[in-house]
Amino acid sequence: MKHENPSSEQETCVCQETQYRSLFEGVPIGLYITTPEGQFLDANPALCQMLGYPNKQALMMMSVRDLYVDPADREQQCALLEKTIRVHNYEAQLVCADGQSIWVHDTCHAIRDEAGEIVCFEGSLQDITQQRLSEQKLNFMARHDPLTGVFNRYALSEVIEQEASRAQRYQHPIGVLMIDVNRLKEVNDRFGHSTGDRVLKVVADVLSSSVRSSDYVVRFGGDEFLLLLLETNGETPRVRDRILERMAQTQLAESCLDFPITLSIGIAYWKPDQDVSMEAVLSQADDAMYAEKRRQSLLHAELSQ
Repeated sequence: MKHENPSSEQETCVCQETQYRSLFEGVPIGLYITTPEGQFLDANPALCQMLGYPNKQALMMMSVRDLYVDPADREQQCALLEKTIRVHNYEAQLVCADGQSIWVHDTCHAIRDEAGEIVCFEGSLQDITQQRLSEQKLNFMARHDPLTGVFNRYALSEVIEQEASRAQRYQHPIGVLMIDVNRLKEVNDRFGHSTGDRVLKVVADVLSSSVRSSDYVVRFGGDEFLLLLLETNGETPRVRDRILERMAQTQLAESCLDFPITLSIGIAYWKPDQDVSMEAVLSQADDAMYAEKRRQSLLHAELSQ
């Protein structure tokens, strides 16, 4: 009868443990083992470096929960692991040792005992911050005007659908201001398109500073802007007056213009209790704006005589 050599078995176990430890310590991906309660049991150097901690001991003094920008993300991930063996590429935002935050993909699986209770979590973290920032930049570029930084026409349809639905639910009207930059073509023709671009930037800044952060400023066309004022209750004319006042007070730095920049503004309202589409309301605001533009042109002609 052949007998096993105990010393040989022990050497094999030691060798396997050494290989595992070498792989765990050397792999360039952040690896961890934690308890369900959030205590670190192990972490590799790549994870320490990713989170900005000088060594494993410093990281292991932290609670896993405290590393999450939103602790609810940790709770949700644990809840998912209660129902399944593995969670793949769970996206979360973590706080590093220096207070900066990073975005990670967390792939984790639960280790259970014979009774099916979770003993620990083993997982890996991948830093996706640059990928996330690139996606945010591309999304911003797709939805915003590159010259002025306000929303563009592409984003408008999404904004209208979202805000009209919300206004319908809460029975709040939406104020619409259609705005034309008077004599912009003359600025471009006489002083160049770079000066015209500066005018548009100044107008966009005035509009953005005259409304709430919850409102929308949209570059609607070459010399036109659109404002959507949410949950309005008679404030829309006051917003118009504030814009005109601030525009009158604003001068282009080192301006070579020999006339002031003025705006023509048309107002309309979308009300959830009326059977009128938002597109029709935009058309009403556009008509009101052109009526104001004609009025200003006639007044300017009379003053010039």
